[in-house]
Amino acid sequence: MHHENQRKRTSMKRFFYATSSMLLVIFLSGCIQDDIVIHIKPDGSGAIEETSLLSNNMIAVMESLAGGMTDSGKQKSDQDNKDAAKANPQKDEKKIHDEIMAKLVKDAEDRAETFGAGVKFKSAKAVKTETGSGYTAVYTFQDINLVKVNQNPSDKVDLERADKGGSAKEEPLMFKFAKGSPSRLVISFPAKKDAAGDKTSAPDDAKTGEDKSKKESDTHSAEMAKKLFQDMKLKILLQIEGTIINTNATFRDGSTITLLEMDFGKVMNNSALFKQLGASRPQSIEETKALFKGVEGLKFETNNPVTVEFK
Repeated sequence: MHHENQRKRTSMKRFFYATSSMLLVIFLSGCIQDDIVIHIKPDGSGAIEETSLLSNNMIAVMESLAGGMTDSGKQKSDQDNKDAAKANPQKDEKKIHDEIMAKLVKDAEDRAETFGAGVKFKSAKAVKTETGSGYTAVYTFQDINLVKVNQNPSDKVDLERADKGGSAKEEPLMFKFAKGSPSRLVISFPAKKDAAGDKTSAPDDAKTGEDKSKKESDTHSAEMAKKLFQDMKLKILLQIEGTIINTNATFRDGSTITLLEMDFGKVMNNSALFKQLGASRPQSIEETKALFKGVEGLKFETNNPVTVEFK
């Protein structure tokens, strides 16, 4: 059993080194959807609306862990209540689910500072879909020049920080606004960095010269990844609260500009793309954009910066 568990851990480690750091963070956090809509008015003020969902499987695991902790706490001090909970398990499960949802909503309130100085939390509510549960939160700002939006969802968790002993990777979108008639907004994307050093520093078991057992374990991990990532989506939209006069944005629909839209199911279901992902090992969102440029169902803004004139 020990060797089997060790083999599984090694298998997953090899797979993680063969994919992007962004996928690693999303996998560990259980996040299957993160949609951000940036609303901007002609005076430079606006709001950020974020919908973040965890998969039903992840919620079930959280409920199971919370239920186990609850039972452990009651075992000696409150046996009667434990027996009552067994008699009516649905009531206890609903309570645990509600507590988890309340915690997610509370975490949303604490995320205001990750969007930059001057961004204030306004409201949040629990949401549930067929594939997951989470929250929709609204944050407001008076000056978009002070706003930043991390297109890498690693800022939602500190797992990368705990694993590597450093700060979580950030790839923020920066905004420069000038009020006028029309007003002008410039969105800058982070520049791609040379990740050669990171790729060559991978452990020996992630390099070439793989043996038969390693290939088999990697294949197993890849199949697991396809199932886990199937419903994962990431989207960042810019909603102009006015009339666009001129823009170089690639993806525009009326007053809505798509800055980023990633449907991982499109990648997981395409064996060629999936192999390309494993071989290239992109280390950032920007590298991932370059890798999947032109893939149907994925939208990556190629202009940097993006300018929008509106009133």
